[in-house]
Amino acid sequence: MLASRLGAKRVSKPHERGTAKKDGKRWSFGRKGGKAKGADVGGDMDLSLLADGDEGHDFADLAGSPAKESKKKRAKPSPPAIAGMVLILALAGTAGWLAIEAPETMHRLDAARSLGRGVPVVMPDGSLRFPDAPVAAPEEEAPLDPVDMPVTLMPSRNDQLLERLRVGRVPRVAPDGAAPWQYYARPFPQDDKRPRIAIVVTGVGQADAATHEAIDRLPGAVSFAFTPTGDNLQAKVDEARAKGHEVLLSVPMQPRGYPANDPGPNTLLSNLSDEENARRLEASLAAFTGYVGVTSKTDSGTDFLTQRESLRGVLLQVERRGLVYLDLWQVSGSKAAAVAKELSLPRAISDLQIDRIPSGIGIDAQLAQLERLAQANGVAVGFAEVTNPVSLERLSAWSAGLRDRGIVLAPVTAVVNRQADR
Repeated sequence: MLASRLGAKRVSKPHERGTAKKDGKRWSFGRKGGKAKGADVGGDMDLSLLADGDEGHDFADLAGSPAKESKKKRAKPSPPAIAGMVLILALAGTAGWLAIEAPETMHRLDAARSLGRGVPVVMPDGSLRFPDAPVAAPEEEAPLDPVDMPVTLMPSRNDQLLERLRVGRVPRVAPDGAAPWQYYARPFPQDDKRPRIAIVVTGVGQADAATHEAIDRLPGAVSFAFTPTGDNLQAKVDEARAKGHEVLLSVPMQPRGYPANDPGPNTLLSNLSDEENARRLEASLAAFTGYVGVTSKTDSGTDFLTQRESLRGVLLQVERRGLVYLDLWQVSGSKAAAVAKELSLPRAISDLQIDRIPSGIGIDAQLAQLERLAQANGVAVGFAEVTNPVSLERLSAWSAGLRDRGIVLAPVTAVVNRQADR
């Protein structure tokens, strides 16, 4: 069989048939009587094997053909090997996909397991199927902080709260007794026990860019003091109130250094009669509508506040029209708080100017002082100029963390008559 696979033919000679029968068959690889090339190891090797009627073949051809076929067979993978490789790749891809989707799968599994938890099983008539089974109570929502409360202020114009004069419409107490400062106020929970801080931004309405930036950046509980001069004042006031800001009117009063330092038309002066100062006050009051009170407008200190008799005539008009008075305390010797108390005029007093040192470090130091005053007295009031962009930036960042420190930001009307006399 091996000889036939190698292509050897059996050669048989007549005179050797007997010997072949006796000694066994001999086979020939190559030419008769020849030797295979390269096969002589340790002596000559006779490869002339004779068999009856067979012809020899070249050994190299016979030996090389099966080797080539074997190499071809080894170069081509078998079908089982291919199937194994495909299976391994499929398992590896599946494992990778499972690893990527594992978090989402666990989330969906937890959500599926939680279905039905705390949901009572009821009968067709609405009664509980398992009366003794506990029913999950609804989670209580955290109460909204007054700073974050969505509020809608009353319209800026209410004809019941306005008196028409030659200079325009000015505030008045309504026939039913409603006061403008209460009607236009920002809602605030008066039972809130936390220390309150009121912030007033002054000089609003003159510089358009600064005004819009203050309206957009500061919390609604911050109050704005608008000057009576400027373009489109009513539109700016309405924009501020739409964002929840209370509005005051800054009335020009005689400053230090007058007349070299003149705040503008309709300035209240100590050398004028009460009637003339009342007329000038009405001209300023008619600048726009929707404000809760008035304050002084000077940057260098207000001498008019030290003149008791002149001041009394002006504050009497403020009280009669149902407004609040905010004393910015810009000059020592101010009589505003004492006169306001005599007249039962709703009042508030500023404790300090936040941007007296107009830098980030200086403003932060003043805000920290304001917090200490609020903790000690229950109420504190500070003011800043709108034209200082650093003031707006630091106020915005500072107000965001007040709740964590146990303090609430409040509008001016929420601190009225809560401060000690000075």
